[in-house]
Amino acid sequence: MEPAFLDRFKGRLRLEGVVTTRTGLHIGAGGSGDPLATDAPVVRNAAGYPFIPGASLKGVIRSAAEALLRDTTPREDAVVKLRTCDFLAGRPCVAHGEVTRLREQHTEKLKTQFEREELQYQVHRAVTAEVWEKSCTICRLFGSLALASRVRFPDLPLRGGMPMLELRNGVGIDRDRELAASGVLYDFEAVPPGTEFELTVVLDNYSEAEAGLVLWLFDQLDQGNLALGGKTSRGLGLVRVCWHRMHETRVNGGNPFAELLSSRDLLLRGHDLLEPTAEAEPPEEAVAEPQLPTSGEAELWKQLAEILREMPEIDKTLLGQKAGELGIKREELNERLALGLEGRRARRVWDHVLGCFVECGLLVEKDDGYVLAGAEPAEAEAEEAADKREPGERDPELQQVCDRFVGAMARLWQEAF
Repeated sequence: MEPAFLDRFKGRLRLEGVVTTRTGLHIGAGGSGDPLATDAPVVRNAAGYPFIPGASLKGVIRSAAEALLRDTTPREDAVVKLRTCDFLAGRPCVAHGEVTRLREQHTEKLKTQFEREELQYQVHRAVTAEVWEKSCTICRLFGSLALASRVRFPDLPLRGGMPMLELRNGVGIDRDRELAASGVLYDFEAVPPGTEFELTVVLDNYSEAEAGLVLWLFDQLDQGNLALGGKTSRGLGLVRVCWHRMHETRVNGGNPFAELLSSRDLLLRGHDLLEPTAEAEPPEEAVAEPQLPTSGEAELWKQLAEILREMPEIDKTLLGQKAGELGIKREELNERLALGLEGRRARRVWDHVLGCFVECGLLVEKDDGYVLAGAEPAEAEAEEAADKREPGERDPELQQVCDRFVGAMARLWQEAF
């Protein structure tokens, strides 16, 4: 595998979603220092809101990845070795002081080949390449004392308003006597179930298999096989993970500036920022306005159409109020619009006016009511589709991306073991 130098941008995957607590969650902030406050408060930001530190989430995901690979033995003929070191047992990939030794070694080796200004950079790349070769799969992705991490876990801020924190009791245990310790009664705070936090994970210079590993580990967290924070043996720390967006940026797959520039093109009315020397394409023809009814006073039809366009929801009662404010009287509509209504039909004149707007294409009938033609945004349709999905069911497009990444990891695993 080619060393993933972070001084060269090759690609980025940004995962965005929501973490929702299924049980209480306690990530402690140490003692409060206030004798009247709880003994173990949850960690809070400067505004006083609870949050999930990115380091806590990364620790859970990394330790699970290490446990996954620790008890596996790669095949001798495997091209790619999936393995993990055991730092806690004193067997790290790169021992303490190894980087200093390698730097001195490569400096002595390369000092006759490069000028002083170039030497430091070449030594750095040579040391990084050798450290990468010595490092295990987990250290290459999550980082070590010698390598920078290629996956980032920003802090997870609270989503929504401040929840009512729970206050729970605990008692210390005397392990020798196997009894409750005397005088060690304490209480601690916990974030209640149903609290949502905004989740963001960023992978730099990643492979599809590495992204698949991260997604699989988050799936284990979602299923309740992993837990966050403290007091997990008491049932705390179970969460749900729901991905809302996955965005890939690949330099070798196209122009990384294209998406941002294309969004700004809309503001510049078709001016092409990507190809400033090329002739601008002719602007698209504007969508034709609906042809308003031709009977009666054209100006009155136009006024009513403007009222409808400004209404958040089409309601004939509100339409009558708005028309009255402009001096348009209900009793005059039949004659001024030449509707030809008589008797009882004339009493329901607003129904006939809305029906005329449906016939001309300004309105569309929907759910026993009316909406402006073309007024339903794509976001609303997406939300409606999301409401119809079963709980826990992923968006089909996100599921396709997940399957691609996890499938790459599955194939790599099959080749390695």
